[in-house]
Amino acid sequence: MAARAFARRALATKRAFSAAPALPESCKWTPCPVPTKGAADAPVALIFGWTSSTQKQLSHYARVFHACGIDCVTWACPPRQVIDPSASTKVAAELLEALHEAPALAGRPVIFNGISAGAYSCGNLLWELEKLVPDAAERGDFYGRVACGVYDSPVDFEGVPKGVSSAVFGEGSALAGAAQRAIDGYLSLIDTTAWEESSARFHAMAPRAPSVWIYAKNDVISSVATNESIIASWRARGDDVATLVLDESPHVKHIKTAPDAYFRAVHGRVGANYLADADTVPLVTLDAKPAAADAARDDAKMHS
Repeated sequence: MAARAFARRALATKRAFSAAPALPESCKWTPCPVPTKGAADAPVALIFGWTSSTQKQLSHYARVFHACGIDCVTWACPPRQVIDPSASTKVAAELLEALHEAPALAGRPVIFNGISAGAYSCGNLLWELEKLVPDAAERGDFYGRVACGVYDSPVDFEGVPKGVSSAVFGEGSALAGAAQRAIDGYLSLIDTTAWEESSARFHAMAPRAPSVWIYAKNDVISSVATNESIIASWRARGDDVATLVLDESPHVKHIKTAPDAYFRAVHGRVGANYLADADTVPLVTLDAKPAAADAARDDAKMHS
């Protein structure tokens, strides 16, 4: 109900949006639908979706950022952009161009929001930036624009064989083992440089922005061990990394399993409200059954 009420109020404001920027295929401009304090200083959330995600699905994530006055660009990644690295590289290059040239985006701070394989897309963007901007000082200008990162159920190249096989056939089963070996064999026969380089850029994460990681202990696709390893390495170099770890929640469903905790985790990391009127939107922008939300909140633990 809250999300529908939010949408009705948004339409009632009849806000005059800035001109939509030209974006690559599979990306969509999703501005905050209610008045904000001013777009110039407000960040833009880059929401990198999971493989086969849809714009409708990603709109739920955009609402979380809209609730504090942040415009969004959503990238709904079709399977062909994962299978064919050149396709995702093309999108990354065009998105970088828009971030530097489009009046609605140029110069504004950005938020990385990588969901599942969308974490790989963050790395893909950074790798493409290295190729397009060889000068490290010039790249530093873009790194400085990254205000924070939100990584939900992250998956990178190394986790694909086990994650996919476990999700389909059940972790530890004979079929899962066979499927994992088959995927490993396939990957050994093709050029995986683009995937490996993009994953490496995500692991290294040159922008040293504060971040929050959201994942579940029972998620066999988003490796808890890998997540904890990356988090530990970022913290060891002095990065501010918070986590929201759920005991049980399906892959990329945490926003529905624990909407209140999810909202607080993201907004706690964003750290500012850019709405012209803070009372314009509700604190929770997602529909959820109260009992389920309360149970999930009891299971969720915030760590920082």
